[in-house]
Amino acid sequence: MIGQEITEEEQPAYVTVTTLYGVDGFDFEAWKEVEEEYFNKVTSKIDLIRSHEVLMSYFAPQFSEIKVINVIRSWDDIMTINELRMELIEEAWPDEEERIAFFEKQNSFYKSKHSDEIFLTSEYSKDLIREPGQNRPFTFTIKTNILSDNEDEDSYENYKKYIENVIYKNSKILAYYPFRHFWGDDSREFVEMLVSDSFSDVEMAQYESNALISKIVPDEEDRKQFLSSLYSAIDRQETKFYRNIPSLSK
Repeated sequence: MIGQEITEEEQPAYVTVTTLYGVDGFDFEAWKEVEEEYFNKVTSKIDLIRSHEVLMSYFAPQFSEIKVINVIRSWDDIMTINELRMELIEEAWPDEEERIAFFEKQNSFYKSKHSDEIFLTSEYSKDLIREPGQNRPFTFTIKTNILSDNEDEDSYENYKKYIENVIYKNSKILAYYPFRHFWGDDSREFVEMLVSDSFSDVEMAQYESNALISKIVPDEEDRKQFLSSLYSAIDRQETKFYRNIPSLSK
């Protein structure tokens, strides 16, 4: 709360999201080999990157859209990471010609179009607990919300109630990460990323959520009002589905 001293762990972290677009006719295995080499030699060695995921589109051609997501504790760490990255690159590919050749090969998988955004984490996250040796992909649901200018006065309190009693208690939602805008095209963006074990669990999660809502708001008319108030904060929403590449996860 405002005025209270906040510890480092309670401070919001920065979430950098780079969206890339693959070229037509790509070789998935060749791409994966190159990205794993870069991940093992560079990204995995930077401890200041608290979390790293590479997500590929679930339904569209898998290489049509790729999201690279990093969680970083502070703005100063972002600056330091850029320096560490360059040092590790020169260490991994000391020969200049080999270094140039590697990055030319890496870039050949992508179109020139890309976008970069930065978000801040929220206190309402539900963290993913990974099993040791987890090597299968999860399913990621990303909801990009454009916030409304005319939300109901109770919408925030209802959001907290929904998160604590539905998202946290839903057995099919393994993790929930809400991100608020920091830098990018639209300051109204509020992104919600939900993690499930499989796409069938995404569908099952909706049924479980409906049952949990009925428990906290048993009366049907009150429930309609609750949901109306909750959704009044959102002007519009886009939902997309992705799967991660486990060998590129940190």
